[in-house]
Formats: sequence, structure tokens, C-alpha cells
Amino acid sequence: MFGMSRVVVVKHASGKSGERLNADQYRQLLMIGFSRLFGGKSLVDKIRNLLPEGAVGLKTNCLTGKFNSTPVPLIDALTGILEEAGWGSNDIVIWERTSRELKAAGFKLNASGFGRRCFGTDANNIGYGRRFHTFGDSSSLISNILEQAVAGNINLPVLKDHSIAGLSGGMKNMFGAINNPNKFHGNCCDPHVAEVSMMEPIRIKNRLTIMDATRVQYHNGPGYDPACIEGYGSIMISTDPVAVDAVGYAVIERLRKQKELPSLEQAKRPARYLRTAQELGLGTADMKSIDLQVITVDDKGRSKPGDLF
Repeated sequence: MFGMSRVVVVKHASGKSGERLNADQYRQLLMIGFSRLFGGKSLVDKIRNLLPEGAVGLKTNCLTGKFNSTPVPLIDALTGILEEAGWGSNDIVIWERTSRELKAAGFKLNASGFGRRCFGTDANNIGYGRRFHTFGDSSSLISNILEQAVAGNINLPVLKDHSIAGLSGGMKNMFGAINNPNKFHGNCCDPHVAEVSMMEPIRIKNRLTIMDATRVQYHNGPGYDPACIEGYGSIMISTDPVAVDAVGYAVIERLRKQKELPSLEQAKRPARYLRTAQELGLGTADMKSIDLQVITVDDKGRSKPGDLF
């Protein structure tokens, strides 16, 4: 962590209508976000210090195919920045639970020794580790991509409502790294979402969360429902996996209120695992204790302070 838990929300003006962003626009948001997150000095060095030497994983969320998954242009922009920071293209591993999901979301699969790698845990000779990782009441095998193939990981979820957990954000995205997520959906996924994120190597190797919130699904998630999508035009970046989820949760709650839907608490699916994660020491769930910085970027790339809502 870098002092107080900081979450940077960078909004693109053209994204308010739900318009999809291209790689150049995502690069603008990422560069501004990194500058604010790390203090604006020696950006390449900050990124190098954040991630250990070796391959870096980019954990996507591709549940809904091309409809509302981690955007390919976001990954393209991020991998470009990582390559400029010194990573070889073959040391970047774009990954998900299955290769089929990645392909359906528009990613080009590549398990070769050339270029950016992209494959699922179900790819040949990958699979899950042989040793169960246990924290609290949760015990799982973890993808060998995270356990063996990469030295550090960047988590790239999509901000969505979840019909059981309330929130599908960064910590919930790590259910895609374990062999038995079906066992952990009782009690609004609490404490399991928090406990899975506390497991090694998830806790150790997850260094950064970049949450896509350009098109937020505020109801009927995590599957795709176009009637419940709202253009928000932003990405949310933090080294604190709990704080970035807490900010995303606040956005979903505000959108639900605007749409005259009951709060997630009233709908009997509050994201209680946020508080659990804070109690376990994983990060900060209290909005009053989060250094929230919101920046708005116009179509010409000019930035200025903005508001979350």
C-alpha cells in the first residue's frame, strides 16, 4: 500500500452515454490514474516497484462474452504500458477460468513462446495446483497460472451487480482463480469472497486492481442484461482490493437509487464480505477512510477534478 488506501476514479466524458472506449482512450485514463495513484513521479519505476520481476498476470472477467467483459482495448492499452515499462511481450499472461470465455470475449488465444500469452486454466498442461489453500472456512485449489506461471498479478474485473453477492468486483473476480467457487455462494458469499482473497498466492500476488466501470450493470447481474446497463465511463484503480470494491459498491447503490430500485441491503444481498475483508486486514471498506480521487478527462485528453456521482 502507499499510505492511506487510495482509489483513483478516472472518467472519460464520452463514456457517459455507454459508448465503448478505444485503446487510446483507455491509455489516457490509465496514465492519469497511475500518475494520481503513485504520486506522479517516475511512473515506470513505480510500476516496476509494484510488480515483482518475472511474468505478470492480467486476470480478466469474461463471463458475458463480448457483451460486458473486461474490454480488449483496456488490456491492449495496459499491456502497451507494461511493455514500455520493460516487460517482454511473452512475460504478459492474459488469463481467465477457461480459454473459451477469453475467446468469446474477443481475446486471441496464445500459449506459445512468442507474443503476449492468453489462455485459461483449462488449457493444456495448466490446471490447478495440487495443494489446497485454506483460510478460515474456505479451502481451494488455485490456478497454476497464478500459482506458478506469473510472479505478480493485476486484477481486471468489471463492475456489476451480483444476484447473490450483491457486488461483482475485484475480490469476487478471484473466484475465477479457484477450482470450487460453486461451494462459496451461501450467505451472500460471506465470508468466502474475503477468505479466498486472503489465500496465498492470491493475497501475495495480487498487486493492483483496475476495475472497468465504463458500462455498469446495476441490476440482474452478473449475467448480461442490456436493460440494466448505465454508462459511467470510468476505470477505478487501487492497490487496496477492498477499497476499490467499496467505491464500486457505492456507485452501484447510487445507480439503483436513481433507477428506483431497492438498495442491496433491502434486496437481501448486501456485500457483507467487504466488512469481513476489512476485519481480516485485507484492506479498507470504510468510505470515510479512503483517499478517493476522481478525475474527468474530456475528448481532447484534458483532465480536471470530478465527482463520483
